[in-house]
Amino acid sequence: MPEFIPRPAQAAILRYTHGKMGIAAVPGSGKTHTLSYLAADLIASDRIKEDQEVLIVTLVNSAVQNFSKRIALFMRQAGLLENIGYRVRTLHGLAHDIVRERPDLAGLSNNFQILDERASNDLLDQIVSTWQRNNPDFLLQYTALDARDNMQYLGNKWKQVLLSMASAFIQQAKDMELNPQQIRTQMAHHGIDQELLRFGVEVYQDYQNALSYQAAIDFQDLIRLAYSILKLDADYLQRLQQRWPYILEDEAQDSSALQEKILRLLCGEQGNWVRVGDPNQAIYETFTTADPKYLLQFLHEKGVQPYDLPNSGRSTFSIIHLANHLIKWNQKEPAPELLKALVPPLIQPTGQNDPQPNPPDMPERIYLYDKALSPEKEEDMVVQSVVRWLAENPRQTVAILVTRNDKGASLVQKLKNKKVKTVELLHTSFATRRIAKILSDVMYFFAEPQSAKKLAAAFQSLYEEHSEDAQEKKIFRAFCSKLKKETLVENLLFHPFEQNEPSSLDSLTATFRENFEQFVIFIQKNQKASLLPIHEFILTLSVQLFTAAHELALTYKLAEMMERAATANPSLTLKDVAVELDRIYSNRIRINGFSEEELEFDPDQHRGEVVVSTIHKAKGLEWDRVYLVSVNNYDFPTNQPYDQYISERYFIRDRLNLEAEMLAALKNLAGGKPYQEGEPTMQARINYSAERLRLLYVGITRARRELVMTWNEGKFNNCVMAIPFVELTAFWEQYYAALD
Repeated sequence: MPEFIPRPAQAAILRYTHGKMGIAAVPGSGKTHTLSYLAADLIASDRIKEDQEVLIVTLVNSAVQNFSKRIALFMRQAGLLENIGYRVRTLHGLAHDIVRERPDLAGLSNNFQILDERASNDLLDQIVSTWQRNNPDFLLQYTALDARDNMQYLGNKWKQVLLSMASAFIQQAKDMELNPQQIRTQMAHHGIDQELLRFGVEVYQDYQNALSYQAAIDFQDLIRLAYSILKLDADYLQRLQQRWPYILEDEAQDSSALQEKILRLLCGEQGNWVRVGDPNQAIYETFTTADPKYLLQFLHEKGVQPYDLPNSGRSTFSIIHLANHLIKWNQKEPAPELLKALVPPLIQPTGQNDPQPNPPDMPERIYLYDKALSPEKEEDMVVQSVVRWLAENPRQTVAILVTRNDKGASLVQKLKNKKVKTVELLHTSFATRRIAKILSDVMYFFAEPQSAKKLAAAFQSLYEEHSEDAQEKKIFRAFCSKLKKETLVENLLFHPFEQNEPSSLDSLTATFRENFEQFVIFIQKNQKASLLPIHEFILTLSVQLFTAAHELALTYKLAEMMERAATANPSLTLKDVAVELDRIYSNRIRINGFSEEELEFDPDQHRGEVVVSTIHKAKGLEWDRVYLVSVNNYDFPTNQPYDQYISERYFIRDRLNLEAEMLAALKNLAGGKPYQEGEPTMQARINYSAERLRLLYVGITRARRELVMTWNEGKFNNCVMAIPFVELTAFWEQYYAALD
């Protein structure tokens, strides 16, 4: 296999023949390439018999394809059949293989079905909506005193909190191999009737009952049942151990307790197991049951061969120095409880004759902008900078990385306004958000047909894009502002162009005057239709508003969602629907199946375009220039007294992180320990702050040549520059001065 020339650290790993090996790999170290080559080499060296396979377990489906292609290439170069001798799976894919072979041991029929993420989320949504209606006292108990007078307004906000809590509880319980009855038994045994546990177990029970009624399981069940099968049937386990004598695990920093248990069983006491990961890139703890401690413990386990992959040719020396300083600083700062959130190895540049040398160093291309900005000003500055940079570098790659989808959506809108080609790696695409925005504003008006403000918003959503002339748009927006202040909405809708017409209509250009006539006809035509069932009303509006196939397909999907919501909540109003659509527009809800994200995203295929991505979705990717925005103490807290946390909602009593409180109560119940309210919230702050330090590290290490970091004062002007950003700025000033 002559095309792969391994570095010394890679060559040491490729000398592996058997046993357990743990590898800490820095960003850009070529771990996927090394692991793929190792798999092909094990097959080529006849360590795998004809009826055996090397099992490669990775995190996401795109990585499955990446591994498969690389291994096939190495096999082809070795003159071997390229699709024989190995199997690449995600953990869910592996669990599915196991359960499909022995569904009887899982108590399943041969034709069991697996609910996808969308279907299971819809199911949980219905269950939580019903529980919320039936348990008003629960909400009142945890609502802050000064927010209790506003319970009707808080209904949807509470629902989102409860949905997140329910999903986390079910996922954690299944990872702990606890079913609802076992939890109830333990609660009774310990004499515990804690409200949060009661909520969790009741929703969990209803969810499992609904799955059982449909003869279905969810993705988390797959993993739980696969582990159960392996424990129940020793002969079957032995056959799998024989089939997969070598296990190579990628992204091991994102292992969960159940994943580690499954792989330990498949490996056996004397088996062959290679685990590769980067503890500094463990950024999914907040959303999953993953924990980097499993990899860290494995690296120090007796009998495990520990190795580092420290060399990276991805970034310039200056960017490497910046990332390494963050690790070194974190060994002593910013707070005792956060020490070692980032751990060695430090990134080392490649050698002189390396096939992937580091880009030429350009320290002058690192901009750490420490001036305070409003969120709006920060976005405008970044957009202007990107536009200028692209004009000078049309063949290079660039990304704007954000921590929240709504921030990304706002930046995309501004880039679109500047006619900049934009690619999104966010929850929902620009097209999806545009449709949701139009439907939301129209629904808001039909919910409040006497509101001039809602009328103006609906008109603006529908027709603002009908002209590209800047002056004409300015006139249009001025008209919409006047329209919001009109007092007689009925006159506007039924007598708009009589002699006593409102003066605001006089200012409209011919194009927009014609648009307003069409708009009035549209409103009049659909007044009665607003009495239809909500999903039928959405479809009625959609065929009048949209023509493209993908737009109509999306509106049908939205109608289905709202039909299910109305079934679960018969009192659902047009305003409730408008609120839900607005959440999709704000990128707070993902619509599965309509993302423009590619399965195998390659930044080099988007030269001259701007990629807007969350840092989470940017993991594993790299660009010539990277913008990291909103590096303040809200997006990157460090457990300081003045920090604020996204999981601590203003309307919840004592700013409790109810999800953390509930999960701690569940874990303590399993261990027979008492639960102390408030302590889990404090611990969650520490865990979240540690993860955000790692997220910042991931963001920095996405940059090849150039890096720009900015921060803003937040929506309420109460945020400050994140402490690690302050430190990096001071370090960079000294480092850059020394270069001169």
